[in-house]
Amino acid sequence: MKKAFVVAGGTGGHINAAIAIGNYLNSKEYEVQYYSGERPLDIRLFKNTNVKHLQSQALRYKNPFKILRSLFYNLKSFISVLRDTLKEKPEFMIGTGGYVCGAVLLVGFLLRVPIYILEQNSVMGLTNKILSKISNKIFYHFKNTKGVIEGEKSMLVGNPTREIRMDGRIQSSDTELNLLVFGGSLGALEVNQLMEKVFSKNDLDFKLKVVHQSGIGKKVNINSDDYKVVEYIDDMNKYYNWCDAILCRAGASSISELRLVGKPTYLIPYKFATDDHQTTNAMAFKEESEFLVEIYDRALKESENVIKLNEFLKQAFATKGKLKAVSIADPCELIYKEVSNVRN
Repeated sequence: MKKAFVVAGGTGGHINAAIAIGNYLNSKEYEVQYYSGERPLDIRLFKNTNVKHLQSQALRYKNPFKILRSLFYNLKSFISVLRDTLKEKPEFMIGTGGYVCGAVLLVGFLLRVPIYILEQNSVMGLTNKILSKISNKIFYHFKNTKGVIEGEKSMLVGNPTREIRMDGRIQSSDTELNLLVFGGSLGALEVNQLMEKVFSKNDLDFKLKVVHQSGIGKKVNINSDDYKVVEYIDDMNKYYNWCDAILCRAGASSISELRLVGKPTYLIPYKFATDDHQTTNAMAFKEESEFLVEIYDRALKESENVIKLNEFLKQAFATKGKLKAVSIADPCELIYKEVSNVRN
């Protein structure tokens, strides 16, 4: 059986894309070896997969001792992957994001194994900027991605996601709006606090029912039978079908799933994201979408954004049941067709 290495870590977006690609490769009779880091999300999301957790660490430190420590752990990771590569002889390696990709894909480059990277955001991250110099091809998500030069070395594919099945839509009553809220895989304090204000201060003439993924260890101070708070949602398909509208961050993974879900969406970009790429993601998504998409406006006062969100909820209520199915090309299939021809 042919073998492939797939590596990702750090965020749910990176990891879910890696697993989606790996599952597709499995269906095409590839044996996939995953590599990831040792952070809690790396361990949780790669559970029950063929994964090896490496001690790779970031190098973005000012303290020289921390840099030396990181170099030591990265060297250990490099040697571990080097042994695996010499033994397993993978056909190719794919990195979908996170600094753990560095050690793995460097091994591939030195041993002349074809290596590929996926840029999920609208602005290329630091690790991918470095790896793009040695990669055989860059797959990217958004049409106008800063840092990606269109040409033979790059390919627009979209963003691989976990399987989204919009075949069990749950129709809410004529007097209710079901709202799904999440702040990414780690949650978001800003989102949680906004919902506390919106839920307690709304002028809606319909009942608002909420399921809110708060993030592990994060609290939402709302006590209502119509407001369900969970730390992490394992079965997103269930709630994508349940909801009438969505409020969330503007991470690349979330946006790629929202395209398929096709429901009114209110985006709150993470203001500290590198190069403010979530705001760029959100604006690109709003421009391309045929359904209602609104974006939190940081130029407004918080009270004004509360009013804006209430107006969004009213519009979402008015469009219930009027949405069309969404059909787009499968990013995993596009990636598979490209990488499988490397040595043919």
